[in-house]
Amino acid sequence: MHRGKGIAAAAVAAVVLLLLVWGSGSGTQVLSSPSGEAGPPASPDRPPATTNDIAAQTTAANVLEPAAPALDWLMIFFAVVCLAIFVRIIQWLLNRDWEESEAPDEDELVDDLDLLLEATSATARTSALTEGEPRNIVVRCWVALEDAADASGLPRDSAETAAEFTRRFLGVWDVDEALTQELAELYREARFSRHPVSPEVGDRAVELVGSIHEQLRASDTRRVEAEAASATHSTTGRDGESS
Repeated sequence: MHRGKGIAAAAVAAVVLLLLVWGSGSGTQVLSSPSGEAGPPASPDRPPATTNDIAAQTTAANVLEPAAPALDWLMIFFAVVCLAIFVRIIQWLLNRDWEESEAPDEDELVDDLDLLLEATSATARTSALTEGEPRNIVVRCWVALEDAADASGLPRDSAETAAEFTRRFLGVWDVDEALTQELAELYREARFSRHPVSPEVGDRAVELVGSIHEQLRASDTRRVEAEAASATHSTTGRDGESS
């Protein structure tokens, strides 16, 4: 179970326990029933109460009795409202994408980088140019990146658009945000506008993809060098311990 879902389950248990404890305490009567004989005690100077007097006083005292059930119904209604609110909160907690805080492992990162390198490769750029129409070229360049992001192991937030997720995915590899921002704007213009798209716009989209590819290559080189340095450091450490 993910950490977030464990928190949600604990919250459910706490709410249920709270309602049980509160419900058990709500059974206490607020107004107690009269006990003993109604009316003031008899005194030597006052004659004892007759049967009719006692019945009248008892009836007047019992008028307060319906207040207790009415109060109980009010408390039950309040408990139901609170329970409904708590259920909505728990549903929201359970439906959250708690995996978004979990970083992908090293193997997934390497696979994701390979996806991006393939999507921005010279072959992919040449294939985009075969679309002919500048509008289609731009769309092809951006959609290739979106497809790579969708196929990656990076969790996507439910509130993110495809473009936002793609830009965040590229940001994992230290790709210049200005490049992805410009390419995303060209895509929106080509995809949703009705005016003609110039050939220069199509060429610029391909150029941006080429720049993104070079930055991805640089990130891959840094990753390989870091792994080699870490392996060398580990080997040197073991040799020093052996000696």
